[in-house]
Formats: sequence, structure tokens, C-alpha cells
Amino acid sequence: MTTNLNRQWRVARYPKPEEIIGPEHFEWVSEPVTEPGDGEFLVRTICLAPVPAQRGYLEKSHDSFLENLPIGEVMRGRGVGQIVKSRHPDYQAGEIFVGSLGWQDYSIQRPRGSEFVFSTKKVKNPIRPLSTELSLLGQAGATAYFGLLETGKMKAGDCVLVSAAAGGVGSAAGQIARIKGAKKVVGIAGSDEKCRWLIDTLRYDDAINYKTENVGDRIKELFPDGIDVFFDNVGGGILNAGLANLAMHARIVICGFISTDYSPGPHHGPINYQCIVYKRARIEGFVVFDYWEQYEKAERDLFEWYRSGELINAEDEDKGLEMMPDSLASLFRGGNTGVKICRVSPDPDIF
Repeated sequence: MTTNLNRQWRVARYPKPEEIIGPEHFEWVSEPVTEPGDGEFLVRTICLAPVPAQRGYLEKSHDSFLENLPIGEVMRGRGVGQIVKSRHPDYQAGEIFVGSLGWQDYSIQRPRGSEFVFSTKKVKNPIRPLSTELSLLGQAGATAYFGLLETGKMKAGDCVLVSAAAGGVGSAAGQIARIKGAKKVVGIAGSDEKCRWLIDTLRYDDAINYKTENVGDRIKELFPDGIDVFFDNVGGGILNAGLANLAMHARIVICGFISTDYSPGPHHGPINYQCIVYKRARIEGFVVFDYWEQYEKAERDLFEWYRSGELINAEDEDKGLEMMPDSLASLFRGGNTGVKICRVSPDPDIF
């Protein structure tokens, strides 16, 4: 190892509901790198992927599948790294590993049977950049894949609307819809630049700037026969506008609700919920881990589309572990285009 220090971001305090998460909620510390014990291995972090759900680790109390992190703990986060020392027969030094590495340079990993396999993997055939394992071939790509095709039951000929379309999941969801034969794919984003990027680079059919356009009017204009699949990442008023413009037997996929997530209430439910009845529609939430047993199929499909050039891997990279709090905060400001990645160290020369 090149250093005997492990830099870490630890939880310093919980944010207030109205606060955007930032460096003030964490403590930057260093401690000696821990040696692995029997059945353990040491992983050096290469890249981390901040996602909006990570803010949920810092809620004092909430109804969520996320486990609260105590003050003083290393901030939790998914990453890709390289095993640098191992005392486990199934994990060898030099192998690439994806799992919950935390906001730190090094982490000790302890396999725990099926529970461990559920959220981690060894990368058998790594490709450059290794951040791809966290974006297109990772949780963002899998979320888009399963949400659209399994929860949303999207089929060829469907008209598809994606909110937060320039974000990590949305940028993949719209492309997958096009690849699978959607009749029309429209994205909602927060700037003219992002809307142009959706159309020119990701080949969306059209895009709506929710900051400058009337979203409901534009949806009605672009979907005269209604939306078949609405992949919603934001909730709030945009969800409400989508509900008012559904096709018969539409499917509304609830992936996230960042427009109201962790913001002070009270929040009101969608006014247009009656349209679910009128259009015999189905609204369903999901978590990507619901489909973990099917992950290998998703990974094969995503990789083949990527290799053929049909699917673009869109990443927005920050450099340095010290950037992690700002990287996470940027997701709540709508600052990213594609999957937000924080690069902690260079890819190793293993290819």
C-alpha cells in the first residue's frame, strides 16, 4: 500500500428538513488503515456514486427501507474498488470489487453469505472506466432497466415520459425505452442545455424544460393520445401533471420523489389521482433490489447495448474524496448531467 492513512467522511450532525446536505454535516478525519482479519479483505476505493437516497441515512426518523447512521459513523456509500490485501479464499488481491465501501479510502469487507452477495459483486471482466460499474452497469442502469421493463411493463409502441431525464437513472431510462421500441420518448429536465443534450446526444424525441415551460400543457401537446408509461423520479407537481395526461391502462413507475424528498411539509398528495381510475391505470413504486436475482440478465443487456453504441454511458464526474459532500448536494440542486461519480483514485493498470 502506498499510504498508511485512511481518509474518511464521518457523520457530524443530521441536516434540518430545510437544509441541503453539505460538508457542514460531516467531519473529515484520518485514521490508520485497518488490516484484514481472518475471512476479511481490504478494498481501496476507486470511485463512489452519491445518490439522493443517501440523505436518508441522516434522518433522525423516517419511514424508509434505509437504516439510519449514528453520529460519528463513516458515511455509507456504494463504490467500486480494488482488493489490496485478502485473508479470504474467495477474494484475491488485485480483483475489482463493487459494494458498500463508505466515504473513505479503504474499507474492510466481511462476507456474510447470501446477504453479502445480494449487494456486492466481484467484477469478472472489468472495462474502462471502472466507474461504469456504478453507472450504466451498476445501480443507476439497473434501476432504469427494471423500473421501465419490469415495474412499468414497457412494450414496443408505448409512449414514454421520463422526469429528471438528465439525471443518472433518467438518462438511462429514456435510452432503454428507445432501444425497446417506444413510439415516443420525452424527457423533463431543468434547463435548455439539458433538454438539448437529451435530444441531440441521448436521442430523446423531445424534452420539456420544467423551469420555463408549462409542464401540463407541453405534456398534453406532446402526448395527444396520452402517456403509456410515466417513469417518475421527482413526484410533486410534475407527477400531478403526468397523471392528468394518461393513456388507457397507463403504468406510472415511482422511482423517486426528489422534489419533495426530505423537504419541510406538509406535502399534499396528487390532485389528479382520479385519473388513475378514469384511465384504469396502475401506479407502483419499486426498489432496484427487488429484482436483484435478475441482475445478471440486466447487466448482459446493458453491456450489449453499450458495446453496440445504442446506449451511451452518461457520467458527471467530480475528482477527489474531499468532494463527496458537495457531490451529493449537487443532486438536490439539479446540477448533474448523467450519473454523478466521485473519483477517489485512478483506475489501476489491470486491463
